[in-house]
Amino acid sequence: MSQEILILGLNPAWQRLFYVDKFTPGEVHRIKKVEEYGSGKGINCGLVLRLLGGVPLMMHFLGSEHGSRIFDEISAYGIQQAPVWIKEPTRICTTVVSEGESTELIEPSPVLSDFENEDFIQTLNDYWSTTQSVALCGTFPQGFNQSLLNDLDFTGKKIYVDAIEGIDGWLEKGVELLKINMQEYCKLLTRLGLPIVLSSPQFWKMTATAVLERLPIKNLVVTDEDSPVRAFRLVEKKFQGVQIQPPQIQVNNRIGAGDSFFAGWLFADSQGMEFEQCLVKATAVATARCEVDRPCNLKVERVAEFEASLADAVEKLE
Repeated sequence: MSQEILILGLNPAWQRLFYVDKFTPGEVHRIKKVEEYGSGKGINCGLVLRLLGGVPLMMHFLGSEHGSRIFDEISAYGIQQAPVWIKEPTRICTTVVSEGESTELIEPSPVLSDFENEDFIQTLNDYWSTTQSVALCGTFPQGFNQSLLNDLDFTGKKIYVDAIEGIDGWLEKGVELLKINMQEYCKLLTRLGLPIVLSSPQFWKMTATAVLERLPIKNLVVTDEDSPVRAFRLVEKKFQGVQIQPPQIQVNNRIGAGDSFFAGWLFADSQGMEFEQCLVKATAVATARCEVDRPCNLKVERVAEFEASLADAVEKLE
């Protein structure tokens, strides 16, 4: 039986998705189709994890009408939630999809009050002692007191992170997985004072080794859209790096592909899969997500097909 995973997706959004034939800035567009639904990194991750057979417990800040819609929608999928209700409305993310490409317009996040921060930590404490696996997804709302998370006791817990801002305290304590994209990886290298010389054939080995030696990260994964996904770890202080090229597909919508990858790794790890197997599973999940319009419509049978085709596609990085 899958173990429950607490997902901290603290900055959700109400997604408005507009489909147009061709998007040209400055022009009038007639929209072919409009969809609206709950979104954000934590929600996308939780929905996909549930489809894969995982057991997510989703904790997020929800406000006003869109917050209520998100709560009702997630509940309809049979996912347990621990909402923290706030005064300001949940933000709206408007996305224009055209010819397989997406343009996102993201509203500012709500601003939390001191009372709402206190409500958050009291709610989190209700679950923390019985939670063994925790996944932190995305950004924090404005006014969020990050010390509330940094002061938590991580003893006996597996911590997974899909974020880059405000996570230094978590990384210093040690995490099972840090999953970031290429842009975020460069931000991390800059924060650590490491040179970014992409032209060097030793770039990945040198930088990933330095990150893993400085921070207690068990597994480091860097995604880069259509480029290979790379995963790194140190085993008995020796560098191990692998990469896998996602298969070419007809892209329907890429929104939440990284979140789906994260969910795939969470599920694979919860099933006791090995390092390379986790990479294959996560890549298959992200690929299958891009074939459909929304994360909740991911086809599990397509995940299995991609997983089989990718089984022998893992390359070692020396």
